[in-house]
Amino acid sequence: MSYLRGLPDYLAPGLAILFVGINPGIRSAEVGHHFAGPSNRFWKLLFDSRLIPFPMNCEEDWRLPEFGYGLTNVVARPTSGVQDLGKQDFLRGRQTLLTKIARYQPALVAFLGVSMARILLSPQGPECVGQRSSLNPIQVGRQSISLAGVAVFVLPNPSGRNAHYSYQHMKELFCELNDLAHKS
Repeated sequence: MSYLRGLPDYLAPGLAILFVGINPGIRSAEVGHHFAGPSNRFWKLLFDSRLIPFPMNCEEDWRLPEFGYGLTNVVARPTSGVQDLGKQDFLRGRQTLLTKIARYQPALVAFLGVSMARILLSPQGPECVGQRSSLNPIQVGRQSISLAGVAVFVLPNPSGRNAHYSYQHMKELFCELNDLAHKS
């Protein structure tokens, strides 16, 4: 697996939404595109929620800035799952993400994963990796706290491995994000 590389970021100044994944999966790293796993629902959710005007697939990930959206990962290193990441990965990744947010100034940051959001938005920050805490109230949807002064929205991880959320529930959340991003 050490031969696999991370994925490029797709960023531009003033994005409406910066989508933040945890890290590339093996399939995504192999093909060189974000959310490339055969059961990943990210691309379908973007279209079904009307965030994008036509269906797209992972090979078109580079086009998201055309619609005012960006893509990045907290951790660049591909792994077979989040269980392969440690506290240091999240510590470095959080700092890198804060730098990207400050540089590109998106209107919204959308985390693609509740567990990741809990780690990165926790008062303890990535120090809490591996700890169970009922004190961190992060749930899906718009958050009452910001990151680097930017509004935060938490979405479920769109991976097909995520059985905690139905497709319909995910779609409703993506629609809510769309409404928030495009309020006049």
